[in-house]
Amino acid sequence: MNKFAWLMLTLLTLSSVFIHPWLTAVFLALNLLTVTLYYLDKRAAINSARRISEKTLQLCALLGGWPAALLGQHHFRHKTQKTSFIRLLWCYIVVNITAISAAGYVYFDRLAVPMS
Repeated sequence: MNKFAWLMLTLLTLSSVFIHPWLTAVFLALNLLTVTLYYLDKRAAINSARRISEKTLQLCALLGGWPAALLGQHHFRHKTQKTSFIRLLWCYIVVNITAISAAGYVYFDRLAVPMS
């Protein structure tokens, strides 16, 4: 799982460079935010402090931070036993990949040169 997350993070970052350079910055910032939230939530769980809501963690994954969410789960051993959270995360991963694929298809289809 860890290798898959690193691979997807790298591929999505590289592919976003070809679409718009600012998209790369947004994607990397969102993933950095996501892994930071996983870290902070894990620390809060250990210290019995105020936690970060699961909705916030899931929203970050849905918006494109899912590679970092997978890395955060694996590296911090956080949210790995709660099956409802994991199922929803994977649904968001599928939705995100589908949306990115559809957007890429539309974007690159517009750039295609018509053959005469």
